[in-house]
Amino acid sequence: MAAGSGAVLSLAFPPAGLWPVAFVALVPLLHLARGERPGRGALLGLAFGAAFFGLVLSWILLFGELAWSALVLAQAGAVAVFGGLAPALWREQRPVLSVLGLAAAWTALEWVRGAWPLGGFTWGQLGASQVGNPTLLPLASWGGVWALTFVVALGNGLVLLALDRALARPRPDPRRAALPLGAAALAVLAPWAIPVPAPAGPRLDVAVVQVDVRPARSLDPLAEDRAVARMHLAPHRSLAADPPDLAVWGESALDPGASGPELRAELSRTIRAVGVPTIAGSVRPERGERLFNLALLFDGAGRVVDRYAKVHLVPFGEYVPWRGALSWISALRQIPYDLSPGPGLGPLRSPGLPPIGAVICFENSFPSLDRAAVRRGAQLLVVLTNNASYGFSPASAQHLAMSRLRAVETGRWVVHAAITGISAFVDPGGRVVASTGLFQPAVLRHEVRASTAVTPYVRFGDWVPWGSLLLALGLLARPARRRSARAAPDPLPERPRALVILPTYEERETVGRVLEGLLALPERVDVLVVDDGSPDGTAQVVRGMAAAEPRVRLVERPGKAGLASAYLVGFRRAVDEGYDLVVEMDADLSHDPAELPRLLRAAGGHDLVIGSRYIPGGSVTDWSPARVALSRAGNLYARLALGFPLHDATSGYRVLRRRLLEHLLATGIGSDGYGFQIEVAHRAWRDGFPVAEAPITFREREHGRSKLSRRIVLEALWLVAAWGLRARLGLDRADPTVRP
Repeated sequence: MAAGSGAVLSLAFPPAGLWPVAFVALVPLLHLARGERPGRGALLGLAFGAAFFGLVLSWILLFGELAWSALVLAQAGAVAVFGGLAPALWREQRPVLSVLGLAAAWTALEWVRGAWPLGGFTWGQLGASQVGNPTLLPLASWGGVWALTFVVALGNGLVLLALDRALARPRPDPRRAALPLGAAALAVLAPWAIPVPAPAGPRLDVAVVQVDVRPARSLDPLAEDRAVARMHLAPHRSLAADPPDLAVWGESALDPGASGPELRAELSRTIRAVGVPTIAGSVRPERGERLFNLALLFDGAGRVVDRYAKVHLVPFGEYVPWRGALSWISALRQIPYDLSPGPGLGPLRSPGLPPIGAVICFENSFPSLDRAAVRRGAQLLVVLTNNASYGFSPASAQHLAMSRLRAVETGRWVVHAAITGISAFVDPGGRVVASTGLFQPAVLRHEVRASTAVTPYVRFGDWVPWGSLLLALGLLARPARRRSARAAPDPLPERPRALVILPTYEERETVGRVLEGLLALPERVDVLVVDDGSPDGTAQVVRGMAAAEPRVRLVERPGKAGLASAYLVGFRRAVDEGYDLVVEMDADLSHDPAELPRLLRAAGGHDLVIGSRYIPGGSVTDWSPARVALSRAGNLYARLALGFPLHDATSGYRVLRRRLLEHLLATGIGSDGYGFQIEVAHRAWRDGFPVAEAPITFREREHGRSKLSRRIVLEALWLVAAWGLRARLGLDRADPTVRP
């Protein structure tokens, strides 16, 4: 279905040009990708992109299957990234915001694709499908092609939202479905009211000379260059009877073989015979042996008075990146030399003419280049192109569509001069007012008008893709919403069974006082001490108390195995022995046993109660301000990364209900130290268990030193970032074996 969706989108582009199709073609992809994991979403995007670009760029097959497949896969990669991000951007609870996020992501990725790698490739922009849409096209004067892309992608998302509402089960709601459809219609129709700036500069009669190069194809390269150049001379001389203000020849009209003195003299005589400035495309050396793709401006006497050298060359067309490393590809031998990029953009200038922005072929697909030419003073745009190699394929029509976009974006007339067609004149509203067919020798004339008006797009540039990028990143950075909240746990028995788990290592000086405090509580609790082979005799102290008090038990382990594993030992025993509550606390007197009843009472309505230092009533004693600030910062980091409302997720003083314990043991815990405490809190909140915080006073330990190492802290920081990223990308899934 994803590939079919991409194939349908290709119908919005030439040769079919069915622009309304673009407003529904993405709907199947969006529907499929939003509910998948990122990997599956990326595969769906890749299938969509391969089908779409494979059809739109089918003319690349003229240069071989390797070129076509490499380019198609490279472009499809951008859609694969979109498919991978779609699940993270889609939030069922906020569908409108999700639709905006999807439109922003598509726009931003299309923009990135147009800039990277190797300078980018812009063919197949969603907005370019709308050059035939008279109501939406004016929007390009404000936000460029990117604004059209955003609206088309948004329209697809709104159609999907309307279908969701219309087909919702068990209660379809056609009336609510009308709202997103109305919003989509408004977004498409409203730009019709945007005024197109009217040119107010001098009028120019412009003539474009177009030839049919096919008779010269059988000649050797240099002879072909000379033959093509001579094809332009006779139609140009025909202008002498009624000279225009400007004549334009297409790209490659004067290539290296046409540089001999005899032909140059004949060229000069021809231009003098008409006596008007002429712009012609030429590949020739400048500044020594370096070759440039040029737009040459001749004055009426046949002298070159200005030139523009193409700055954005076609990779694997006008130069070969990494030529040495790719020498094994035989097809690259068709490109025997590399052209050099020009020094920069700038309008062509000659007395009697307004400044003319010349862009050459591939450059016209990049809106930033035409915009830069206008910002440097161009009052008219001339596009020189040579699409002869693409034959009668849709490439020429697709290229002309880009000139129509550039005209609206810049508010300028565009003279689209193709050596073999399609040549055309495009007014500032994007309308083609005159054009030729392919491979039809012709002299196409029309009056154009220079303009000094500045459109919002020329003034502000690519604000739409920048805004889209920020919006998409902002939505991706949002914490994942909590899964459906579970019902409150069942009431506890009148005398619930509670097991306190005390992990110990070198706690001889304090463990006895902690046990005494716990055993003295009015609430009856049992205690399980898990000692990791403390060399100071902690186990002997506990063993002695256990001999006199059956509520105290000891698990001895041969060496340090970590905080998490100690608690997991206790969790399993608590579940196996039917305890209702489990308590985590430290054995160094930093957690006061006298505060445990408050936590136990709160557990009556919650599956997890965290003793918090940082809520009203909580406090920390004997810590420096810097240490308190560091602890608060760590908790703030966890709260922002994971999106839960907890103020002290690193606290180790807490009570867990049996229902939560069973869930955690079934799904597994993989962290330790700070990471363990944060993971338990995050998992409980994320999976819908009722979680609360109760105030406690934390006291710095009086004996020994903290067991938390720098490694454990850094591991926790990394794990929190990883959990947050997984949640945002939709990689977390509820455990199907656990029921609310």
